[in-house]
Amino acid sequence: MRKLRGLVGMPVVCGSRRLGRVLRGELAEDLRQLDGIWISAGLRGTRYIPAESLELLGRVAVMAEDDGARRRMAGRPLLLRAVSTDGQRLGAITGAEIDEVSFAVTALELSAGLWDDLLRQRQRVTRYTVNRESGEVVVEIAAEEREGIADEGRIDEGPAGWDADRRIGGDHLRGHELADGAQVEPEGQADGKLDL
Repeated sequence: MRKLRGLVGMPVVCGSRRLGRVLRGELAEDLRQLDGIWISAGLRGTRYIPAESLELLGRVAVMAEDDGARRRMAGRPLLLRAVSTDGQRLGAITGAEIDEVSFAVTALELSAGLWDDLLRQRQRVTRYTVNRESGEVVVEIAAEEREGIADEGRIDEGPAGWDADRRIGGDHLRGHELADGAQVEPEGQADGKLDL
């Protein structure tokens, strides 16, 4: 499998001559197949090579059967909003994994944001459909995956939801204990004169 983002900058070879470097990969409208690649061919300009004219997405170079047609680069990079089947926003589709020989998309990359990408990495999405009217990708998430998402319900719970288990101050009181008024002072030896 090759990542769509990993193709950028790779040399494109036709026969024994180098045509240029990959600028961007283009996916079909349903995001199931590689449609073609855009290459920078130096003085020959920007060229488009359709998937039918590609032989292989190799580790070192992309092999093509012809040099494609000279065109102004159209379309947009892959960046689509991802929603769940119940309409909840999940993040953005930022990339894809492509089979090297068949050029079929095996999975999409789902980014939930910068911090989630750093902490948990991007998710692979294999079950999805594209809503052509809104331009969104509808992701089908299994029930066991939805239950495992941490911090999902904490947004609407207010301060008691996010600091209920966090210690407040140095006296080992917890947020829910202060809110209920059950314990205002930790149990321990009497302080003598200070208790008066």
